[in-house]
Amino acid sequence: MQLEIRKLDDDEMEFVLSGSNPAFANSLRRVAMREVPIMAIDEVEFKTNDSAMYDEIIAHRLALVPLRTPIKGYNLPTECSCQEGRCPKCGVELTLKKEGPTTVTSGDLKSSDDEVKPVSDSIPITRLGRGQKLELTAIARLGLGKEHTKWQPGIVTYKYMPVLEFDEKTCNACGECVKACPKNILEVVNDKIMVKDPTLCTLCKACIEACSNDAVKVSGDSTKFIFRAESSGALSPDQLILQATKVLEDKFEEFSKLANKL
Repeated sequence: MQLEIRKLDDDEMEFVLSGSNPAFANSLRRVAMREVPIMAIDEVEFKTNDSAMYDEIIAHRLALVPLRTPIKGYNLPTECSCQEGRCPKCGVELTLKKEGPTTVTSGDLKSSDDEVKPVSDSIPITRLGRGQKLELTAIARLGLGKEHTKWQPGIVTYKYMPVLEFDEKTCNACGECVKACPKNILEVVNDKIMVKDPTLCTLCKACIEACSNDAVKVSGDSTKFIFRAESSGALSPDQLILQATKVLEDKFEEFSKLANKL
């Protein structure tokens, strides 16, 4: 099994996974979105709320503010000895105190841990008119995407590596498939159809429909996959994939132990 990183920046990553199979590829995708723990606001205590929004609406908006999450340092509430989810080992306190007229944003949240703070300071929460006040204390905890969307660390997708084949006996390089390709990845070179970048192919098969000689064949390689990961910002995309592989490894070890007991 091999992994080749094609793109990596702050929030997006693209890589090619080779020598694998659809079962493993889908397991990696599901675990990355559902079982990699990140921080999110899970409880809000309001002291004052004079805004036009109900407490529940503001709490909901706060919960969906992505928070940067350190890889180590915190426990899941279910694994913490405090049993309340409020100790420094499993919870982070964020406070907010504002008076209008102003727009309250995620940047107004003050965290007890500098490593756990909003990914962006410009996410709007509510608007306060003149004389209106908003004061609250929020508790952020680790959680899993399978429990609630607020704990989903990002979006991970994959597709089979496209395989485009052109029959040299029947292909006359007329160029109709080149014109039909929506991604412009085909070209005629020395009376032959060449593929510039097969990874850009969407498997739409427009080239097949445009070919009157049935010289084009498009398929997907079920041992090679193109992954794209887009992080919410809680973790970097490479950390997201790495943590997903560790979760999978733990699951395999647990399965092996249970199987040995049979």
